[in-house]
Amino acid sequence: MNNPKLHGIKVLIWDFDGTLYRQQPALWDAIRASEIRVIMNHTGWTEEKAKEAFYNIYKVTTPSGTKTVSQLANITNQESSTESAVYVDYAGYLFPDPKLAALFSSLSSYTHYLLVNGTQASVAKGLSLLGVRASVFAEIVTSELMGDSKPSPKGYEYIMKHTGLPASSHLMIGDREPVDLATAKTLGMHTCLVWSDTPGAIAEITVPTVYDVANVLG
Repeated sequence: MNNPKLHGIKVLIWDFDGTLYRQQPALWDAIRASEIRVIMNHTGWTEEKAKEAFYNIYKVTTPSGTKTVSQLANITNQESSTESAVYVDYAGYLFPDPKLAALFSSLSSYTHYLLVNGTQASVAKGLSLLGVRASVFAEIVTSELMGDSKPSPKGYEYIMKHTGLPASSHLMIGDREPVDLATAKTLGMHTCLVWSDTPGAIAEITVPTVYDVANVLG
């Protein structure tokens, strides 16, 4: 890792899935399956047709699975995230991570937010399984709360309104550049891509693990 130090950062904004833990193929498949199921519930399509329609849009016209489901099922982003969460259980996939808990302890001088395309309940359960206290975060900002999902600017702007600080005082940390980081960069925030050994095309900083975030903060 050969990254410059970031200075002047006061607020750390974290994605959850695939950011606070390394993405697992089995869990990712479970999340995809939940989204396909919601589409089937609202359209009456077969699983094959729902999958085909999903992948014709996902990462083609929108980088967000939540938004893809919303479009195909003709429901709101809020309904998409809420209904998909019903079919995903983090138990069996996520386990206590002392290194992650230690990371947040080492970053206690910063204000933390979570910005996620999900629900309060599912994220709270995920944090509990990882051994990270929800109270670490000033707020868990969800698509359920915003009525829209990343990469919509609503959540980012909501956080800046609450911190009252300029965009340059915020660092957005995520594992997917189009979903987590592109809007943050457009708004003037600093950006950090995690779990990547290859420098990102959008991210200002790239680190191989989430635990390395502390190393790039001045």
